[in-house]
Amino acid sequence: MPELPEVESLVRGVRKQLLGRSFKSIKFLRPDIREPIPVKRIKEILIGQKISDVSRRGKYMLIRTARGFLGVHLGMSGRFIESSPNTEMANHTHALFCVNDRVEYRFIDPRRFGRLFSVEKGELHSHPFLAKLGKEPLEDEHVALHLYQESRKRSQAVKIFLMDSTVVVGIGNIYASEALWRARIHPQTKANLLSLAHYESIASSVTEVLREAIAHGGTTLKDYRDKDGNPGYFQTNLAVYGKEAKPCPSCRQMIAKVIQSGRSTFFCPFCQCAK
Repeated sequence: MPELPEVESLVRGVRKQLLGRSFKSIKFLRPDIREPIPVKRIKEILIGQKISDVSRRGKYMLIRTARGFLGVHLGMSGRFIESSPNTEMANHTHALFCVNDRVEYRFIDPRRFGRLFSVEKGELHSHPFLAKLGKEPLEDEHVALHLYQESRKRSQAVKIFLMDSTVVVGIGNIYASEALWRARIHPQTKANLLSLAHYESIASSVTEVLREAIAHGGTTLKDYRDKDGNPGYFQTNLAVYGKEAKPCPSCRQMIAKVIQSGRSTFFCPFCQCAK
């Protein structure tokens, strides 16, 4: 599933190409994806309207005009690809956003867990998909203190706590494992047992790994592609994720794997020994 670095990489690419431009036409090839698409309202917001910003909130891309926002969520396998209108259409293409006779954007989603939705101008912080999102780890300088305060009543494992998007957004499975390895924190440690100093180390590691991943265009393990259809390359820099029984880059002990809330967690039992 695309996480914060993948969505941020997509947003930056789309912003560069679409800022100040507009969509000439939009065609939806089905009425719903994960839920019904507000076809009429999206067309009112976008067609013929100058795009004033392309931004990200959590894992959502938001394309803004004077009339509101188009919200895009990639789900498990979604792509928002720049293409020529004359290019053969890929399977599972659900929407076409035409800029001109040479450029259009295609929303493709084989598993249909993605979303296309409208956001009104005054509901950016109250929209049902956005209202409960936590702090942005790359934008809030007080994330460490926030994590510490939020964790005081949380006895769940710290890795699961970090992946709670109502606390902090964008730290998905891959980057939670990587950040905890960098912070030398065992992923099964109870969140409320960690000190403020621990959360300062975690917050620093989260920021570091997310920024590095963005610089590499994100991580592509299966489906993710940027707006040009290219994969991310941060997977070549992963220290522990997907490295079970391979040597830790730091101590050369074997990486271990456990299952937490149905997701695979990778860590070094030696470097991250304390629970």
